Amino acid sequence: MRHLVTVALRRATTPSPSRPKAPPRRTNTASVLTLQGTSAGRVHTFTATAVCVQTAGASDADAHFAADADACREGDWLSCADVLYASRIRPSADAVCWLLGVTAAFPGCRLAAAPLAEGGWAVLDSASRGAVVVARDVPGDQPLLASCLYAWLVTGHDVRVLRDLRVVQGT
Repeated sequence: MRHLVTVALRRATTPSPSRPKAPPRRTNTASVLTLQGTSAGRVHTFTATAVCVQTAGASDADAHFAADADACREGDWLSCADVLYASRIRPSADAVCWLLGVTAAFPGCRLAAAPLAEGGWAVLDSASRGAVVVARDVPGDQPLLASCLYAWLVTGHDVRVLRDLRVVQGT
């Protein structure tokens, strides 16, 4: 329910209609998600890898801490998370209320995301304090989406400009 996540963000030359070569798997890998999306006419590929906190070792990649705020009952873990996500699918209005509540309760969180019953994800970037719906084609069982969006934010972009986000590979 809590993971150390690394995200590789790179510009793709063209959208990939087929599955790309899978990234190498480490023995302590919990899950991997690869997404593609467009912004300003350019295609970007995100590859997020999550490892359990108990087994995470040193890494030469940039990393952040993500936690499932629906499932994690340990406030200390939630208070140090860069990314909080919901594992429970909610209607839009409930999701926005949840996002506002969880980011108020844990001000260290930079991005919070909740899957929507209507499809897509409601996302709140703590800097803008405005919820937005993104990733209509990404299922609610892909919480690493939140980590991909966080990587997009910390590289100086706004999640509102990402279009056509879709899963290329997910485990």
